[in-house]
Amino acid sequence: MTRWEAWVIRAGFGLVSVSGILYGVAKYFLANPDPDSRVGHPWQPAALAAHVLAAPVAVFAMGLLLRGHALPRIRKGEREGRATGLLLFGIGLPMAFSGYLVQVFTGEWTRKATGWLHAAAGVVFALAFALHMPVSRPPDDPPKLPSEAQGGLP
Repeated sequence: MTRWEAWVIRAGFGLVSVSGILYGVAKYFLANPDPDSRVGHPWQPAALAAHVLAAPVAVFAMGLLLRGHALPRIRKGEREGRATGLLLFGIGLPMAFSGYLVQVFTGEWTRKATGWLHAAAGVVFALAFALHMPVSRPPDDPPKLPSEAQGGLP
């Protein structure tokens, strides 16, 4: 995995985790000073917008992570960080699908159930990501040859 891939992964997962937690707190735990407002808190729409905009980056990052990090380590038989890594993917797929579905379901019960599934999966994902980061290794950019660094032929 290259450094830019690691940066996209950390930024995507970090932004979607923080914005999702902020949205949940604003919606369910903070009161709106305006009693006639339909939103739980004035920050709720901005947090939701940030979450929806960060989500495609996180989904793209899941693909980068699978291709450049998880599969090579599974093939090599590495065990370090495997439990939290597999948890990230096991919970990441239903989290991503439920995030898309909650935006298109129109039935009240279906939308609420999908929303709670998405929130629960998101909290588990954020915790697993936070636990997995300390045991993950830095990116392994291959060293550049002198001719590649200068952009010329040998």
